[in-house]
Amino acid sequence: MNYIDENISLGEIYFNSLKKNSQKTLLYISDTDETLTYSEVLTLSVRTALALKQRGIGRNDIISTCTYNQKYNCLPVIASLYLGAINANFDPILSHLDTVHLLRQMAPKILFVVEEALEFMERCLKESGIETVLVVFGESDKYQRFSEFITPHPDEMAFRPATIDHEETALILFSSGTTGLPKGICLSHRSLKNGGPNFCPMNITNKNPTVSLIFTSFYWISMNLFFYNSVINGYALVLCKKFNPQDAWRIFKKYKVTFTFLAPYNAAECLNNKPVDGDCSTVEVLFTGSCPVNEKLMSDLSNTFHNAKILNIYGQTESGSAISSFDPFNDEEYALQLKHPLSCGKVKKFIQWKIVDLNTEETLGPNKEGELRIKSNYLMNGYYKLDCSSSFDTNGYLKTGDVAYYDENNCLYVVDRIKEMFKYKGWHIIPAVIEDVLNAHPAVKDAVVIGVPCKNVNDGLEPMGIVTLREQYGNIDLNDIVIYVNGRVSETQKLRAGIKVYNDIPKTATAKPKRRELRQLLGY
Repeated sequence: MNYIDENISLGEIYFNSLKKNSQKTLLYISDTDETLTYSEVLTLSVRTALALKQRGIGRNDIISTCTYNQKYNCLPVIASLYLGAINANFDPILSHLDTVHLLRQMAPKILFVVEEALEFMERCLKESGIETVLVVFGESDKYQRFSEFITPHPDEMAFRPATIDHEETALILFSSGTTGLPKGICLSHRSLKNGGPNFCPMNITNKNPTVSLIFTSFYWISMNLFFYNSVINGYALVLCKKFNPQDAWRIFKKYKVTFTFLAPYNAAECLNNKPVDGDCSTVEVLFTGSCPVNEKLMSDLSNTFHNAKILNIYGQTESGSAISSFDPFNDEEYALQLKHPLSCGKVKKFIQWKIVDLNTEETLGPNKEGELRIKSNYLMNGYYKLDCSSSFDTNGYLKTGDVAYYDENNCLYVVDRIKEMFKYKGWHIIPAVIEDVLNAHPAVKDAVVIGVPCKNVNDGLEPMGIVTLREQYGNIDLNDIVIYVNGRVSETQKLRAGIKVYNDIPKTATAKPKRRELRQLLGY
């Protein structure tokens, strides 16, 4: 593991790394064809910190952003870390309900919002009853503009970040909200500065200058860790407003991307929309994850990204980093990924872990499915303003809520979320198993399985498939798909509630289906 000095804060690490790599390009903004060097980000982040300080922002104050990836979205994030303030970022694609809920939880003192999301945020603030200072990325006659925060300041040359205890909370990120309302997850300086370098190895072979690409915003831990890893290693990062496969292929080619993360759904979209002149030859490492993958996807990625090592990575925000992955630069480990494409690697060495029976909590051996539980020095500080004691067992292990197993080589396999499982006549139904079969049907572009109440309430919940169809199969008889699935799954897994078609299945920015929202849309 790559350890970082415990006596230095996250803000100090950013400050020193930006200074050290001053002449290099840090950011390529693909939507506007602009760039920012490390030196420019250092100067602008210091000015932002001084402007925040002038407005009374200090240690443990919460500041927020609500913006897609753009030229200046990283500046309030870095500036808050310089001051010992806490960052709690929103995403413009969040629902009104979730945004109001999170505003009430966080009550940020200052909120930086992109111009396009301003009216949305005004409505959410009004409903939440929260008062905050709005600052607009862009033009505004009503509110302060972010451009006012980055004007020259007489104290900028003498500025140094505050020294912060490494156990203090640096960021509040949020649970994905796929099965319930999101919760604030408090991550410390120690968690992020040590968990970050171990999120995924980035010691690229230097055949090409290292350029990384990720499509998530600072609302997600993946972006926070990717950005941090890029800065401390002196790499460049490409920013893109939102994912679409055409942009992804353009970016791979134009910026000669060497390292990227694609959620499984986004990876599949790239594969299905590769242009004739698509060039991904510079990509050396491609990580996928955030939800279960299938063998076909891993194979297709390997066949398309010929020069890249394709790896399945597993983690969750509460862990502060990746929990498991194979090391792409360890030949023995990467051979295991090729041999076991559905495995999400080996659990990181700094994590203690076990698999326990879902009913008895007995510790299980190889090839037995149960809940994965973990313990490390880099786990979350807790849930913001919520009791988190039930999230840990009596031995201090975090209950991940994920059903998993490991094989004789200690390779980990994550099957599904416990909360996404449901029972039919006493049998555990794992949606991901049925979803894999649905997604294998040629007419199905995307699929989600949920449990809906049986006519006999004592039977529990029965599986229903929600699918997006490929355009050329718009007139297919849905019963044919049901027959296809039911012939390939066990008796208890059959789609007894049938199939519904949705042209746009609601998803999070990391492509996880919003099952709670789907149930509401269907009236359950």
